[in-house]
Amino acid sequence: MENIKKNIAELNKNWGPQISLAVALILLLILFSSTSPFFFTSSNLANIGLYMTILGVMAAGATVALIVGMLDVSQYTILALVGAASITLDRAGFHIGIVLFFCLAAGAALGAVNGFIVTVLKVHPIIGTISSAMVMRGFTYMITASRTLSLNPETRGNYFAIGRGSLFGIPYSLIIMIFAYLVIHITLKHTQFGRYLFAVGGNSNASFLAGVNLRKIRFGALMISGVTGGIGAFLLLSQVGSLQPNVGEAALLNVIAAVLLGGISISGGSGKLTGTILGVIVLVVIQNGMTILGIQTFWQMIVRGAIIIIAVFINVIRGGGFKY
Repeated sequence: MENIKKNIAELNKNWGPQISLAVALILLLILFSSTSPFFFTSSNLANIGLYMTILGVMAAGATVALIVGMLDVSQYTILALVGAASITLDRAGFHIGIVLFFCLAAGAALGAVNGFIVTVLKVHPIIGTISSAMVMRGFTYMITASRTLSLNPETRGNYFAIGRGSLFGIPYSLIIMIFAYLVIHITLKHTQFGRYLFAVGGNSNASFLAGVNLRKIRFGALMISGVTGGIGAFLLLSQVGSLQPNVGEAALLNVIAAVLLGGISISGGSGKLTGTILGVIVLVVIQNGMTILGIQTFWQMIVRGAIIIIAVFINVIRGGGFKY
């Protein structure tokens, strides 16, 4: 009996948030499928899978930043700026492969800007990324002239083939998201950089005394977060074919909510990608289900806000909250 209790306690310690989210997801699926005949259909499930790819990719990058103790709130703005610049390149005649490379490189560069602000200028991560996001959003409005930009009609089909196409019934967008999670999982679990991320997030002073370059680790984490914002930009263009300069403003906190729901400590040092993806799925299912049920937008905003409060409160219970 003592061993059983010990095993249960260990299971709850290591996988508690993931188990709770899995149970919540099952209950949500039962709720929405029983209240709407349109929820549990193949087309709607495909929509859920497609819609969660952008949020999912960026949440993976945000997980890396938060593990090291840095909350990056600029990802959707990186998506907007990189997306606007990418459409400009596309309309100038650049090949889709070059545009994809630009999205990755530009995302990394903007993440490096965040890294410079936080590690060199020593601005608090939240303040630093909010400030850089304001600057980037301004450049986005300047590039777009405050108007919606669309891909070149002659090349749009190439993007849609990726964003809306599938391989053996699996959307390419979902494959890209899975690949991003695989790369980040390998980075976190099987590289020295990944081990240092957890060490710095858990105890930066001890890591410094052990010879870890704190600036390098934090800088790299924000670059990874920026890269996923760039991937999100490419996925958005491939799925929609256009971009509004204010894209992501209403969904700014969705990434943070997904990551916190997944059990990532807001103070850093712990977290699993399995929790992040479950948090993403739960959020997308809630939003999709409420939309199908015809729940008004303001109620959806209230629910999302309440979810963030609950996620942060759970984080406080785990010992990762603000210390008075």
